[in-house]
Amino acid sequence: MLGCRCGVLQSIPDPPSPLFHSTVDRRLVHRAAVHEVLLTGWARTAGDRYMIGAQWPRDHSFYRPVPPGAHDPLLVLETVRQAGLLVAHVGADVPVGHHFVMHAIGYDVDPRLLRLEPVPADLTIDVTYQVHGRRPTGAVKLGIRTLMARDGEVLGSGFGEMTCLPETVYRNLRARSLPPGGAGELATLHPVEAHRVNRLRAADVVLSPGAGPLTWLLRVDRGHPVLFDHPLDHVPGMLVFEAMRQALAYTGRGLLPLGCHAELTRYVELDPPAAVVLRPGGGDPVFDLEQGGKTAGTVSWFMSPGGGWRVPNPR
Repeated sequence: MLGCRCGVLQSIPDPPSPLFHSTVDRRLVHRAAVHEVLLTGWARTAGDRYMIGAQWPRDHSFYRPVPPGAHDPLLVLETVRQAGLLVAHVGADVPVGHHFVMHAIGYDVDPRLLRLEPVPADLTIDVTYQVHGRRPTGAVKLGIRTLMARDGEVLGSGFGEMTCLPETVYRNLRARSLPPGGAGELATLHPVEAHRVNRLRAADVVLSPGAGPLTWLLRVDRGHPVLFDHPLDHVPGMLVFEAMRQALAYTGRGLLPLGCHAELTRYVELDPPAAVVLRPGGGDPVFDLEQGGKTAGTVSWFMSPGGGWRVPNPR
């Protein structure tokens, strides 16, 4: 599921000068808080290709720096996510207000992309999108591929596959899974120890002890200001990825995954609690996401650059 090294894709056009002057409209990346917007501008460079600017802060209230002196790699996933939303709206003409269903997402980076410096990191992202289909209902299915450059050098890639649904279609779809009136008040599960998952605050721990040493329950706090930047009727994907990264820390597998490939097959509901299950064995870790006796997704993580960073090549 991972392709070859990216030897012929090391060139990105020079970014236009205003690419980093301000954040993009928060509605285009589905964020309520302006300070959670990572993207800073865009310019169309071809019919299906965009140049996007992004900036990572030196520190963040949730995506904290990772020892020894690296940006949180989950910022890569959040950047890819926001880039997919932006291009869907400005490139594929998906109306603001559509709901997005992410089927697959991933990244692969050289460690140099994540290095912390005395100033925020400005990234230039080359994004190509492809519309796979449009339905009479207004639903749109599309995919993106990205190359991420820092200081003019391509040091990472990402991808995403998603479906964009109008409000009425989304509500009809979700009505099959949600209780009448939506999810009510849910108890927040007891967290594992914050220091075991490289967290300073228990409020930022998204793992609760599970049924075995390689199983944890998702700890869902709908009041979390970053993971639940706005109300949702399901568990956000970034909470799921953070849970797996915390499980890696808990088991001593590392804090700095340099690659991720996620295949997601169904929504993760707010209740009953979902579980992340680490498959036993050595090598790069693989998690299954389970809820109600069904598998909602599988996520592979890559903890070292090996022979060079890889370019995800999903089917």
